[in-house]
Amino acid sequence: MQALCHAWKKYKGDVKLNHFTKYKTRKRMLKNRPLEIPEVQFWKLIWYWSLPEIKAMSEKNIENRSKQTCPHGTRSTGFGIVRKQLRDSKENNEEPSRAEIFIVTRTSKKGKEIDPKSQSTIVITRSSLKRHEEIRQVRGEYDDKVSSLERQMEGVCGLLMVMLQKMNPGKSEEDIAALV
Repeated sequence: MQALCHAWKKYKGDVKLNHFTKYKTRKRMLKNRPLEIPEVQFWKLIWYWSLPEIKAMSEKNIENRSKQTCPHGTRSTGFGIVRKQLRDSKENNEEPSRAEIFIVTRTSKKGKEIDPKSQSTIVITRSSLKRHEEIRQVRGEYDDKVSSLERQMEGVCGLLMVMLQKMNPGKSEEDIAALV
């Protein structure tokens, strides 16, 4: 099935390149259409590829593909499946890090990196992954402390507003809030 899907995708790309992109006018495109595609169907295909939103999407995809420097090697296997397999392989079913997913998707089944750029990018060691986990734990503790301090500040501000209202009975709540 994968080979069939790949062949179909390649065929569509070849048709677009050799019978659509190559010619400027629709008349010339129709004149030079592939003989295995009926004229009515090819006309609809030309109409579809000519839609502004389809052209914009195509240009955006071309731009995005040109920026890729380390292509993954998962072929048709989705990253969600890779993430689930990694999570299931861990003792406590914790989420895999981005670095772990990067390494797995850039390594062949035989354990070799796919290309030299990926090889130079994959410099993460087990100790650096452990350090990343420690940083994540410290960040969690920091976030907890910040939340606790924010709650305390809200309490202090509320108390201060009550005191200012009692000391200044003629002032509005907005004025007192501005003072706080």
